[in-house]
Amino acid sequence: MPPNANQAAPSETAPDINPADASDLFEETPRKLTQTLLKTFFTGLTWTAAARGLTSVGTAARYVVFVRLLRPFDFGVIASATLVCAALSAATETRMGQALIQQQDRIDPYLDTLFTTGVIRSLIIGVIMVVFARPLGNFFHLGNSYTVFWAMVPLPILRSIQSPRMISLYRRLDFHLVTVLNVSEVSASFAFGLMAVLYWRDWRGLVFSMLAGAATQAIMTYYLFPHRPRLGFNLDRAKTLLSFGLWFSGGVLCEFIAKQLDNLTVGRLFGPGALGDYQMAFRAGEMPVGEFTMATAVVTFPMAARLRGDRRARMRLFWSIMAVVGVVGIGYTAIIFAFGPQLIMRLFGPAWIRAANPLKVLCVYGLLQGFMVVGRSFLGGLGKPKRYLLASATRAVVLAIAIYPLTAWHGPTGAAVAGVVSILVAIPMMLYLLYSTN
Repeated sequence: MPPNANQAAPSETAPDINPADASDLFEETPRKLTQTLLKTFFTGLTWTAAARGLTSVGTAARYVVFVRLLRPFDFGVIASATLVCAALSAATETRMGQALIQQQDRIDPYLDTLFTTGVIRSLIIGVIMVVFARPLGNFFHLGNSYTVFWAMVPLPILRSIQSPRMISLYRRLDFHLVTVLNVSEVSASFAFGLMAVLYWRDWRGLVFSMLAGAATQAIMTYYLFPHRPRLGFNLDRAKTLLSFGLWFSGGVLCEFIAKQLDNLTVGRLFGPGALGDYQMAFRAGEMPVGEFTMATAVVTFPMAARLRGDRRARMRLFWSIMAVVGVVGIGYTAIIFAFGPQLIMRLFGPAWIRAANPLKVLCVYGLLQGFMVVGRSFLGGLGKPKRYLLASATRAVVLAIAIYPLTAWHGPTGAAVAGVVSILVAIPMMLYLLYSTN
């Protein structure tokens, strides 16, 4: 998915900090190395965690309010369109931005190529969604609501026109403005979305909510990261970024398949109502661990790039994060197993009670997915996207084999079980690949 975090634009003369500077930054005694590492990591994590935490609270509040006002069918319609939009995004994603994070050169010469590639890609996604709206609507049993695919066309475009200079955030490890961006997006999405939901009383309000949030975030990126984007493309610079980005994209695409194949199967077999229930359970199941690991990954990706030459410090950081993920995930899973149905009834209402059983399994899924996200950020930061591709491809293959029979036999709960099985197979491989990286 494209990064939402951003950083104030550097001056024209201020050099970017690049991964090759690790030896200069950390040429100290082991004790000073540890202190510097922890200070850098926890400073970045504090800001990103605050941003993700505030976003989670706002997103949860928005979701609870909207769930009370709309039907599972409406959320199923949005889930179908979001799934298709995300699939097209994953299939066409070049990950040039991630490649630029670990690029040792200055970023300015690459920005026009990065911006132009994103705009062209978003227009291609929009054309596909317009042309295939009716067949996609038939596939997901949406009836006349197939127009949701037309309504979603502006979303990838708004995301693609954000200031490309925000990528400097990751290279300089300065995360303090991410909170402003995330809170602005969630606030606009909730405020404008609530008015739209009250006006239309159907899925159109949810689409408007997403578009309002994306538009606000795009505007804020230019306020915080001033840049005058131009349409321009340099083939040599694109090749430099694609040599890393395409391998990383392959891994992300496989991970997307592994994360969305269950939604596709549930929507196809049981329709938008069941998909709406499953999506609610999925979000609730993965949210606590997912928010923590996404906040952590923003920091660990560039940190791993800087620590390529210090395997001991890198692995110590890795296992510390994995331990925290485990504690958070196990604690949340225990709460859901004990009080899941009661929480659903109180927060969402009786119309959503069918999500209770999938939710229990998806809490386990969220914990395991957190481990995979941490591993992905380390392998990506170490410049080993091919290794991450291998682990995520294995996960996708296992899910593809298990998803249909388990879903057909056990419904949405079976889909959740298939997801858990696929990650259980992939995690040992991911750990082996990480340990064998020098």
